[in-house]
Amino acid sequence: MPELMLEPLTESARGREREQAAECGYLFFHGLVEPEVVLDLRSKALAFAEELGWLEEGSSPDDGIARRGIKLGDYDALDWIEFQRKLLPLPEFITLGEHPRVLEVLEELFGEAVMTRRGDICRVMSPGTPELTTVAHQDHFYVRGSERVWTAWIPLGDCPNELGGLAVLPGSHRRGLLPHFGDGSGRQGVEVEDAVWATADYQAGDVLFFNCLTVHRACPNTTADRIRISADYRYQPASEPI
Repeated sequence: MPELMLEPLTESARGREREQAAECGYLFFHGLVEPEVVLDLRSKALAFAEELGWLEEGSSPDDGIARRGIKLGDYDALDWIEFQRKLLPLPEFITLGEHPRVLEVLEELFGEAVMTRRGDICRVMSPGTPELTTVAHQDHFYVRGSERVWTAWIPLGDCPNELGGLAVLPGSHRRGLLPHFGDGSGRQGVEVEDAVWATADYQAGDVLFFNCLTVHRACPNTTADRIRISADYRYQPASEPI
């Protein structure tokens, strides 16, 4: 995988959500939610990961040490589907996605009430698997419906760049829906050349919001043995049809 050209995300200011959203196609808030809320969900997710045999035997689940040789990120794998079945109904997962500060940002952005649960998921990505790293794409290609669907991407724990945090392409939402190519579930993406991606060394409690037409991708997980775990929550204005 070629090295990515990266720049820091611009931190957003409350009250200027619509202005930055129109310009950049994303909003980034450092410490928007309490770290303990995020870490509580992380512990539950890692407990399920341990049950599924994804973690190194004998290690502490909270360390998130991947079992040697494990490859995570195949959306058709039966254990992946089982992980989602266990985690997504948890009160801790739902509570984070409906956190008052998250909804306040979206209400300001939409100018109306927010419809939640428009396609939520928890992702666990293993190290050393560039072939499974999330490719550059737009959520609208998969979600369809309203072009005002927004995603809140929340790392479950600290996520420095080498762990494979999310990166967005600022301003790409203004180009409309782009052609997507590729085979396999969740593997269709857009071709982007000479792009400068915006990302951060995320900390627990940070939230990155982006529009469904904003091109985004994961950075590769280049750590020796740690998994990257994050949650995607999707929303739209309540007045718009699904």
